[in-house]
Amino acid sequence: MWRSSYLISTTEFILSPRGEKLPEPIGPSSHFIPLKLRDLATFLTMLLVILDWVAGFLLANIPFLKVRWNVKQMPKLNGRVAVVTGGNTGLGLVTSLELARRGAKVYLACRSETRARKAIEQIQDEVPSAQVEFVYFDLTVLSSAKTAAQEISSKESRLDILINNAGLYLTPYKLSADGIELQACNGTGHFALTTHLLPLLKNADSTFSDSHVRIVNVASHAHMDARQPDFSSLDALNGATRTSAERYGYSKLTNILLTNELQRRLNGTNIYCLSVHPGVVDTDIFKHFFQSCPSFFVPFGKSVLKWLGSTPREGALTQLFAATSPDIETKKLRAAYLAPYGRVARKSTIAEDPDGSLGLQFWTLCESLVEVSEDK
Repeated sequence: MWRSSYLISTTEFILSPRGEKLPEPIGPSSHFIPLKLRDLATFLTMLLVILDWVAGFLLANIPFLKVRWNVKQMPKLNGRVAVVTGGNTGLGLVTSLELARRGAKVYLACRSETRARKAIEQIQDEVPSAQVEFVYFDLTVLSSAKTAAQEISSKESRLDILINNAGLYLTPYKLSADGIELQACNGTGHFALTTHLLPLLKNADSTFSDSHVRIVNVASHAHMDARQPDFSSLDALNGATRTSAERYGYSKLTNILLTNELQRRLNGTNIYCLSVHPGVVDTDIFKHFFQSCPSFFVPFGKSVLKWLGSTPREGALTQLFAATSPDIETKKLRAAYLAPYGRVARKSTIAEDPDGSLGLQFWTLCESLVEVSEDK
């Protein structure tokens, strides 16, 4: 049986589905949340986050409440260049299609060339004029980021849009060839690609007057499950003692911390960095989740996902909004966290990282991992 136990402290909000022994609640009833006066600010913050999540879920998933930005509001993107990781399937495929439809040249940064070529055919069947190319990039192989960036740089003098969309979800504990836990590669792999593409992004910003450069990292509300993060070492990042779901939450936290640190380092430019929560979307990313579920639950789970979840076309809207909408600059949404459909949402207190220490710690660790990988 799942037992939900809640503890509010100055740094964390814990949901314990596995029944770990937690401190006894204060007061006569076990239904009360233990709360001290010094914890009041944290409690109120988490309450607002939960209410925000509920409101966002209703707006995104209840048919008669759905309020959304749509692709018809996207500006023309002729002459601009975009890179979409995982652009061959799910949210990435829809995102690549709509960017190409508006005139952008799109690179699908993917591991499988076969699947990428099939996706390119699909896009060009729908948009015959689409300019779409494949570039090899494996999220779990750090050195592939440098190779991908070099290939793109050999063909382009600008990069206007980078959407770090690819991701691994609920994979069993396993290390990549670089010694990085697979889900942690959601952060480290995109760090490597983004930093290698920064010269192109900066050149687009400084050289081309029509460029509105965006870096979009696809995160998740699952980042709120990450507590007491530690990026002081590779072992700490890998989190061997965490569950698969916990490791996923930490990886999504790193996507947001990367966004924060990138924006800080790009101060003085007109480059906007954003992280987005696409919502609960019915895509292949749930494959490992259903494989780990009891067989009797799978049909029910898939039915619920189809009923409550968004389609890939709906799920892609928030990252398309982040990548193209003039509202981003008008409202000065630097390092903002967006939820469906283009709504500014609250990050967890940890993800806010007000002093930048966590983002810097993660950045420093990634730099060392990339250096070791490329020196092999």
